[in-house]
Amino acid sequence: MQNRKGFRPTARTQAPDANQMTFQRAQAFHKQGNLAEAQKLYADILLKDPNHFDALHFCGVIAYQKGDLGGAESFYVKAISLKNSAAAIYVNYGLLLHVSGRLDEAVASYDSAIQRQPNDAYAFNNRGVSLEGLKRFDDALASFDRAISIHSNFADAYINRGNLLKTVGRLPEALSSYDRSIEILPGDADAFNNRGVVLNGLRRFDEALASYERALSLKPNFAEAYCNRGKTLNALKRFDEALASYDKSIGIKSDYAEAHNNRGATLALMLRFPDALASYERALAIKPDYAEALNNCGVALQNLKMFDAALARYSKAIDIKPDYAEACWNKASLLLLFGKFGDGLTLYEWRKRGEDPKGERTFRQPLWLGEESLRNRRILIHEEQGVGDVVQFCRYIKLLEAEGAKVVFAVSAKLAPLMKRLGSDAEICLLSDIPDDFDFHCPLMSLPLAFKTDLATIPAMATYLFADEKRSHQLHQRLSRDGMKKVCGLSWYSKADRTGVTRSVDLLELFNHIDPTEYTFVSLQYGDVADQIADLKAKKGVEIVCVPEVDNFQDLDGFAALVDACDVVLTIDNTTVHLAGALNKKTLVMLPDVPDWRWMLDRDDSPWYPSIRLLRQELLGDWRAVFQRVGAALAEPLGQPV
Repeated sequence: MQNRKGFRPTARTQAPDANQMTFQRAQAFHKQGNLAEAQKLYADILLKDPNHFDALHFCGVIAYQKGDLGGAESFYVKAISLKNSAAAIYVNYGLLLHVSGRLDEAVASYDSAIQRQPNDAYAFNNRGVSLEGLKRFDDALASFDRAISIHSNFADAYINRGNLLKTVGRLPEALSSYDRSIEILPGDADAFNNRGVVLNGLRRFDEALASYERALSLKPNFAEAYCNRGKTLNALKRFDEALASYDKSIGIKSDYAEAHNNRGATLALMLRFPDALASYERALAIKPDYAEALNNCGVALQNLKMFDAALARYSKAIDIKPDYAEACWNKASLLLLFGKFGDGLTLYEWRKRGEDPKGERTFRQPLWLGEESLRNRRILIHEEQGVGDVVQFCRYIKLLEAEGAKVVFAVSAKLAPLMKRLGSDAEICLLSDIPDDFDFHCPLMSLPLAFKTDLATIPAMATYLFADEKRSHQLHQRLSRDGMKKVCGLSWYSKADRTGVTRSVDLLELFNHIDPTEYTFVSLQYGDVADQIADLKAKKGVEIVCVPEVDNFQDLDGFAALVDACDVVLTIDNTTVHLAGALNKKTLVMLPDVPDWRWMLDRDDSPWYPSIRLLRQELLGDWRAVFQRVGAALAEPLGQPV
């Protein structure tokens, strides 16, 4: 929602006797909304008295209301030059300046009003809106608070305060502001809508829906509320209802670009990429410079394997909005998918500047990106993103040591035991306990850029992590029934919000193509998949063994031993594949037709992991050919890892 501002009402100053009745009639018409009659009467006054302050002021107000900003400014400026002591005209002039994008001047005008009337709540409220536009958030909040201290039941000030707090991520405080505005004005649909947006941000989805419903009961044709309701239904994965909500929004406001864009995002999550693309294109037809829709268009085109078109859309989004981190990150990922590591890794640094920044930690020591010598220098490397990312890129620790660096590697508590098995001299510490004595720092996933990695120089080490050998051997003996069975570790499901549905496979369908007789299948899965395992046993008679003493999510050292205990690993794209590759296990990876960038395109091997084999979809969502290849591969002799 837009910030709410209003004209400062003003008591009429004493008009000259000859014009007093005319002015009163003009004011009456103005309050009724009859601008034409009001303007005519104000003009009559100015014919007799060109320097009539109130007539000039309200002629300016009418010009503003009609969208004639230049005319309004002329009237305001002339009135101020005649009688610059009236606070109300400075408030209204400030509003004009704000709408014209002249925010600094707007703040100065509100300050002039406050100098003349220090307890003008309207001036403080509108001043706060302009300060927010200037990103002077602390000053804006203070201005809203001052307006509220003057006028404790000033609902618009609470709304604006809530909007600001929402913008800066202080959602619980924003919610309190909206709640207070609703106490003052229980019939304010805007407040209920904004309250729903905050509740959605707090992941209190059911309450958000209730708030939108209340807004819609007060204002049935509230297109923005239907659009925001769609976002919440989308978060609840109630996609059909979300689409219906967006369609309702568009039915009310056909040129509502955001609703078309969000509708496309829902269709994309339903894997209906051609339909999603059509919605994005409709948004762009309405608003050609809509950077977010261009970015989303790129994602849809990428999933449709229209890679050049996707790249063009990302580039155009960035041209329009050069600091658009998500579009930069998406473009980086696509370039990396092509194997264009130079430009791709450079753009990948934008991951640090998105709404959910990755790898961005601030230290007094400088960032190292490969320029300075590290010989006998101490460098802090800090973990970022998921466990799989840490496992894949921790190999660079050894490259740093080869440069003569003394490495401090800061990781989360659950990763620390595993990272101590790197076979390096790195000092492993916790992210919560980083020492002060280092010379440089670098986020883990900036190391490929620092080392100028390309396809020819990827450090594709066969084994660079080492499991607990004794624990691994004991697990293998138990799971193989002392060598009577081959052990296949299995991971098939991802609950990642955006990509989990394209990565995950159906367990029952998979085992239509696998002969299970030679194997013990062991779960390398985390999350609640007990129902899927039970269903497989009931319908196929296939048992997937869970190892209760190993928590696959929290006990990563134990999980590494369990993966190492397997003769072969069959997995989707998740943490398991990276751990299996780092341990040099024979691994079959089932990939969607457009995979994550690190698996690249059109190859069945990986430049990162010599021991894995990539089995790719040919069509989006069609796993049958992949499963057939899995069955054939598991029927082959195991052979040896690289």
